[in-house]
Amino acid sequence: MSVKVERAGDVIVLRLGPVDSLFAIKGRLDIPASHVTSVEVMDLKAVPRTEGTWLRAPGAYVPGLIRYGSYGRQPLREFWMVRRQRRVVVINVRDWAYHRLILGVSDPEAFAASVRG
Repeated sequence: MSVKVERAGDVIVLRLGPVDSLFAIKGRLDIPASHVTSVEVMDLKAVPRTEGTWLRAPGAYVPGLIRYGSYGRQPLREFWMVRRQRRVVVINVRDWAYHRLILGVSDPEAFAASVRG
């Protein structure tokens, strides 16, 4: 899993690595920093399920292995990038393309701290 966090003014830029981009069908996410409501590290099994997010478009899903891409419809659309991780970073966002991002990264605590910046 490779995701780089950058700041460009009031925008948090998440750049996905080549393999992650392939599975997620997305290489970059530009999140207005003022729209981020929380950044948490939690166990994957503790992530609350959002009703209606079974609809995947676009992305990849193999039960127990990977869950990548966009799930659900507005206003409860989610972006997932998880590959067998037990601990994930959950970024809650308001008034943006996604209401929540669930990211599996190698060091969740350090990643969450860099997003909080």
